Amino acid sequence: MALIAGVDGGNTKTVAVVCDLEGRALGIGRGGCGNWEAIGEAKAAQVITEVVAQALAAAGGAHADLAHAHMGLAGLDWPDDEPRLRKALAGAGWGCALTLENDSFLAVRACAPEGHGIGVTAGTAVASGILRPDGEKYFYGGFTDLGGGFDIDAQTVHAVIRAEDGRGPSTALAAALLRATGHASVSALVYEMHRRGYHAPHAMVRPVLFATAAQGDPVAVDIATRFGAELALCATNLMRRYELLEKDPAVVAAGSLFTRTGPLLFEVFRQQVLRAAARAQVMLADQPPVMGAVRGALAACGRDQPEAWERARQSASAQGWV
Repeated sequence: MALIAGVDGGNTKTVAVVCDLEGRALGIGRGGCGNWEAIGEAKAAQVITEVVAQALAAAGGAHADLAHAHMGLAGLDWPDDEPRLRKALAGAGWGCALTLENDSFLAVRACAPEGHGIGVTAGTAVASGILRPDGEKYFYGGFTDLGGGFDIDAQTVHAVIRAEDGRGPSTALAAALLRATGHASVSALVYEMHRRGYHAPHAMVRPVLFATAAQGDPVAVDIATRFGAELALCATNLMRRYELLEKDPAVVAAGSLFTRTGPLLFEVFRQQVLRAAARAQVMLADQPPVMGAVRGALAACGRDQPEAWERARQSASAQGWV
């Protein structure tokens, strides 16, 4: 039995889907963080291997059945990262052909009609990349995050502090953030941050920001809107770099901050992109990133015909994985 595996190794979770060469999705595996920067390359290789083993077991296959595995991995940022990860995967027993790339390209592979275009991902971190029809790739953002997800966490907390001390306007973010963190007052929150090293996790701060923006709070709306404009700049800058402003590239918005926070962020993003490039095909991701890895693995085996890709999408959806 010849099988392929697609792997999405992210900061929060790692997902693998195993298909046959006709595109039928047969098994899925899930695990924790797969970013070697956070857990080391040996542990990352172990997580990836265990997640793929789950998917293979569900598919009724074995590691020896794999013809190719395509892996989109968070933290694969620089040329010297790939050799260290390949070495770690070889040490974990991987022997099949492997394609490794930064996970920012997976949304484009999964969601763009032709499998190429521009992707902007806003989730645990922020990254943007372009995948050209000839296979050329370029990305940025995940390792600096200026204007990205961690930046809006800081902006949200700063808005609450500034409202408290009078430097900024009052905002419903204050009460919402205190409820989320369990602090009795802004002063108590600041004391914990300053003296005891407290750090409100992004999984707590960002839902507060977008829920408060959805209720119309001007300060929250302003932060979310500026964030959306920065994300749009990630895309339009790539269009300028590759002379695509007068063309119609697919532009995919992906990640939990786009897909799970309501319409505001995506609508700001869409409008800003179209203002710069009126013909761009701006779309919200409708497939999980791991399906982009599946599409890449099919392509590596010469099996990326439209019918095989559509079979992969439909079979994964029928299984409830999409």
